[in-house]
Amino acid sequence: MKVDFRHKNCQVDDSVRQLVVERLSHLGQFLDEPISAETFFEETSVKSADNRIECEVTIKSHGHVVRARATGMEKLQAFDRTEDKLRHQLERLKGRLVARSHPHHRTVKADLAPNGESDTSMIARSKSFVVAELTPDEAAFQMEMLSHSFFLFQNVETGRSAVVYRRDDGSIGLIDTEDPVLS
Repeated sequence: MKVDFRHKNCQVDDSVRQLVVERLSHLGQFLDEPISAETFFEETSVKSADNRIECEVTIKSHGHVVRARATGMEKLQAFDRTEDKLRHQLERLKGRLVARSHPHHRTVKADLAPNGESDTSMIARSKSFVVAELTPDEAAFQMEMLSHSFFLFQNVETGRSAVVYRRDDGSIGLIDTEDPVLS
């Protein structure tokens, strides 16, 4: 597998490069002949020492692209975290590929619907709950307390459903619904 290295605001020495190439080659077991991998290290301007180095790895194979990003105090710590995410994603991809090519590995789908058509929905689990009436700040606090990546709530300020979510840059975003336009 061909591994390209890029870096910004830092240097990547040969020992780190060699270790990264070796460990990425082990991840190649999940894909048939991975074509290439691109590794990007960046020293960020974040004041926190825990997130000083960011590592992003993109693996390309025949028709598949898998990308993971993580941060750490040092290059190898950031790469370790990224490698764990990549391994998880590649295991899921391998499972899907095996299920697609081996009928005995496929999950059992529902039989024909009453109207004679096949049920092709991909919903694996359904859940219902009472939506709390909160302000966006309170909802963001609840999301943090639950360690979730998003939180659905009834916005007290607008009276409509809304979602707060964790953005990739660490900040919190708000999605608010609008009233339907009547024509």
